[in-house]
Amino acid sequence: MNSRRRCPASEFGESLRRFWPLLGVLVFAVACAGPVTPGRVRPVAGSSPSGAPAATAVTGRETTTTVRRELTVSGMSRGYWAIGPAHRKPGLPLLVVLHGRGVTAQQESARTGFLGYAERGLADLVYPVGVGESWNAGGGCCGPAGKQGVPDLAFLAEAVRDAAKYFESDSRRIYLVGYSNGAKLAFAEVCAQPGIFAAMATYGAVPLTGCAAAKPLPALLGAGSEDPLVRTEHNAPSAAAALRDAVAHWRAVNGCDGPGTTTARGPLELTGWTGCRTGADVTAALWTGLTHRWPATAPVTAPFTTAVGSEADAATVMWDFLIRHALA
Repeated sequence: MNSRRRCPASEFGESLRRFWPLLGVLVFAVACAGPVTPGRVRPVAGSSPSGAPAATAVTGRETTTTVRRELTVSGMSRGYWAIGPAHRKPGLPLLVVLHGRGVTAQQESARTGFLGYAERGLADLVYPVGVGESWNAGGGCCGPAGKQGVPDLAFLAEAVRDAAKYFESDSRRIYLVGYSNGAKLAFAEVCAQPGIFAAMATYGAVPLTGCAAAKPLPALLGAGSEDPLVRTEHNAPSAAAALRDAVAHWRAVNGCDGPGTTTARGPLELTGWTGCRTGADVTAALWTGLTHRWPATAPVTAPFTTAVGSEADAATVMWDFLIRHALA
């Protein structure tokens, strides 16, 4: 029988954006959870054994409910944060967001701008938690997870299955977003686990390696034109060149020909290819003058962000792209 004991409930939502430094309380809440029986899933952080909400945050638009869920994958206890409307709405899209290296899942939820979609009852959100604030994206990358060979591909697939069941999500509309190290894992995941996601969007990384068995998938790849990591990690003359090469690979996989259509939104240049032979669109998103920091609507207290305005913020651009796609 599983051993469970309750931990204090934690507030998420709008207050999270302002007081992310206080979120160490959440870490404490997770630490006092009881052991997990292999192969079983249990809610923690103040939730009931049946998966009842851990906390309800009033945001001024709609309320959201946050639950910390845990599961055991390859003998390791892993967890993720599940955020959705307080009033359960079966059939919503499921948006999975992978944090970057050195960024907690809580900080990622505070700074990326996707919480508003749960607040408005448009999506359920999943923020998986990486080992040592890192992901094993292959080839020794990155951080503690890469060094330890953590089975993150299997963990992510299992987390998606668990969250889709918990939320009663629309299985045709499951989307993947990744930032930096999380983006690298996203590329590896869609290569290793085709057929789970309807579309993906990334910022601050390009694939570490090619995918010999790549399957067509709608993809938005984004980067800042002055991102030193994207440039140096791929021995490219510029981040823009590295992004261009990655997009060219994805266009080949998806069967996208021609020069594409380019539009501008402030510092953002969007080049899209639609009508691709496989039916899977591709979009390149280049933020002129930006570095490795996430393009946010306005200044926030969470780290690694740059304010670019509401037309060019990454969350809006990515959501508008993702929501157009669904599995057949």
